[in-house]
Amino acid sequence: MDENLRELLEKDEKLLWSGQPEQFEALDRTNRQSIITGLILKVAVTLGLIILYILIAVHISADIKPGIVAALLIVCAAMLANPFLVAKRLRNNTIYGLTDRRILRAGAKEDSVDYERIKNAALRIDADGHMSLLCGPRAKNLRPQQWRVHADAAFVNRVDEPECVRLILYALPMNEELKTILEKHFPIS
Repeated sequence: MDENLRELLEKDEKLLWSGQPEQFEALDRTNRQSIITGLILKVAVTLGLIILYILIAVHISADIKPGIVAALLIVCAAMLANPFLVAKRLRNNTIYGLTDRRILRAGAKEDSVDYERIKNAALRIDADGHMSLLCGPRAKNLRPQQWRVHADAAFVNRVDEPECVRLILYALPMNEELKTILEKHFPIS
């Protein structure tokens, strides 16, 4: 997957470090409660919609269309699978890179942000001991159970804004080499 990063390099840009997120469980301590709560809520809303549909159909003496019920169940199944797909995508298909000029992400999504646009950053550890790099005010204000989902989403950085507003590298495999690069290029507080 390192080749995906090399394809993103600009002329004379040097790749200083690359790596993937550490291995983690989808239902780890940090994310278990929010995922289970979300699953319960999604099932309850789906069942509520199905019951409402059936009640309305009976009330107006209309036929109950199995296709509508099936569509609601399919949408619910997709929403239920999402937290597990996000975890799998980050674990298996995401690679982070730090160059002499910017931060890169390759895999399912490709993004980059120049260091000069990162005005504030923080290294934070979640309840499972995973270190994540949070860059920008919108990243630093997130709760640990939100880091994984937002790390999988696109970096939020409009080109016309001078500052990076949200960039997250989730579950960094921290070592001395990486720590030195981060301290050199990021305004970590």
